[in-house]
Amino acid sequence: MPSIELAEKIREEIIDSGVDDRYRPGAYEFVLSGLEFYQSKLGERRHISGQELSKALLMFAHKQFGPTAMSVFNYWGVKTTGDLGCIVYNMIRIGMMGKQPGDSLDDFFDVVDIQTALGAMENFQVDKEFVRKIRGA
Repeated sequence: MPSIELAEKIREEIIDSGVDDRYRPGAYEFVLSGLEFYQSKLGERRHISGQELSKALLMFAHKQFGPTAMSVFNYWGVKTTGDLGCIVYNMIRIGMMGKQPGDSLDDFFDVVDIQTALGAMENFQVDKEFVRKIRGA
């Protein structure tokens, strides 16, 4: 989970400054936590493409929110994988994430339809133990 300092930096330098106020702070925290989760699942820290990160974040959303994932995304303002990319690139802009020379915001567009992907796991249940673990409880 991102620190309070990182959350404040996101709020001040992206949202409150007017750079991009389309997404709620929770969406940024989710992307950072999802990236961290995916890298730990891989067992290594390495470059992750926009397409790979988009899919990983959807899996993370399913695991954390189950059938309410789309509602959570809607609340945050996330409707497409392109929105996930905008969140990532906002954090790149303020130095919270990095990118490789060949990376582009376009890498996040039209990866999958979020509504369809999240709906495909409609019967997926929230992993309560997982949620407790990532929240440090």
